[in-house]
Formats: sequence, C-alpha cells, structure tokens
Amino acid sequence: MSHQSEERLSESPSTTDDPQSARILHMKSTNYDLQRAIQQRAQESVEREADLDREQRRPKPLRWLIIFAIACVPMALTLVAVDGFLKVFHRYLSVTSSQQQEQANESAEQTPAPETTLQSSEPGVVLLQPMNIPESAPAGQDAPDSSTSGSTTPRD
Repeated sequence: MSHQSEERLSESPSTTDDPQSARILHMKSTNYDLQRAIQQRAQESVEREADLDREQRRPKPLRWLIIFAIACVPMALTLVAVDGFLKVFHRYLSVTSSQQQEQANESAEQTPAPETTLQSSEPGVVLLQPMNIPESAPAGQDAPDSSTSGSTTPRD
C-alpha cells in the first residue's frame, strides 16, 4: 500500500456494488501515536518497578517496632512470672520460719526444763539418758530376761 494507491482510491468514487474492491481508510499518524503510547507505558512500568525497589529497600521503622514489641511480650511475661513466683516463695519461707519460731517459743514455755538433765562441757561428748520404761510392764519381768540375754550381749 503505497501513498499513491491511497490517493487514487480516495479520488475514485466508491462503489458498493463491486465486491472485489476494498475501501482503504487513510490514517495519518497512527504509527507514531501507537509507538508513543508503547514508549509511555514502558516508561511508566520502569518507573513503577524502580519505585517498588526503592520502597522495598527503604527501612520500615514501624514494621520493626511492631516486630520488636511482639518479641518482647513473651519475655516480659516470663520475667513477671518468675518475679511473682520468687516473691510468693520468699513470703512462704518467711511465714513458715516465723511459725516455726513461734512453735519453738511455745514449746519452750509449755515444757519446763528437766531438773536432772545430764550436760557435758566437753565438745563432742554425748551423754545418753535411759528411756522411760512403760509402767504397764512390771520391772520384775525385765530383770530375768536381761539375765538370760546377758550372755548374748557383750559386756565391757
């Protein structure tokens, strides 16, 4: 399609009766507009990709702050739990130690000190006291048994 053929067709009268003839429409700057639109779209695409790359490379302080806050939550809960446990444990120890001291004071006040206690001033010396024999067992029965069993027990 040359320029001359287009002029010829435009000058010639159009006949709708002839099925073999085709009508060619003359468009002057179609190729130039199309190329310019394609270049503009390509330039916009390149600029958009460059903006996205800059956006991805730029540090996001809000995002990092949110990540840091989320990471601190379990650590803070753990520290609070350990602190609470230690406070309760110390309180329990102080209550039990005060109760033991009160019981020791009460038992010391209730039981008078025995008058016939054996004490030694030498360190490392233990004085043994005889156990109280139950009153239900007669003393006469224990004596014969001890004489017969005396052979089995060594004497110094």
